[in-house]
Amino acid sequence: MLRSISIGAVLLLVIGCNRGPNVGLVEGVVTLDGQPVPNAMVTFSPIDGGMSSTGTTDENGHYTLVFPGGKGAVVGRHKVSVRSMPKSEGGGAAVSSDDPSYYDAQQSPNTTKTVEPIPAKYNTNTTLEYEVKKGTNVINLELTSN
Repeated sequence: MLRSISIGAVLLLVIGCNRGPNVGLVEGVVTLDGQPVPNAMVTFSPIDGGMSSTGTTDENGHYTLVFPGGKGAVVGRHKVSVRSMPKSEGGGAAVSSDDPSYYDAQQSPNTTKTVEPIPAKYNTNTTLEYEVKKGTNVINLELTSN
């Protein structure tokens, strides 16, 4: 009986201490030159390494970050990138040049080349950095064309 109580206490301790990563909830609005950016992917990547979080903007530019297994982003400093996800004339999503299938897609008659409307300083060469704190974080991304 004492052994069962001891095992139960150890299990409760292990379960109580294993709460996953230290995260903060993150949401905000993405604008480009003051206009909402719909259908864009926002990615927060921890500078010190670790799990990235992503969110997709709605028609008003609003995003909420998620990661595999939950909502939010790891607490700490992050590089932030924003990339549009326009639809191609072929009906599918545009293919990024970072995607390994990009060059294969260029050969497909159903895929058209698209131009990224968001400047590279916010995606491939991002200069954006933000701090995620424990709790709720509202991080509005006010981007400019120039």
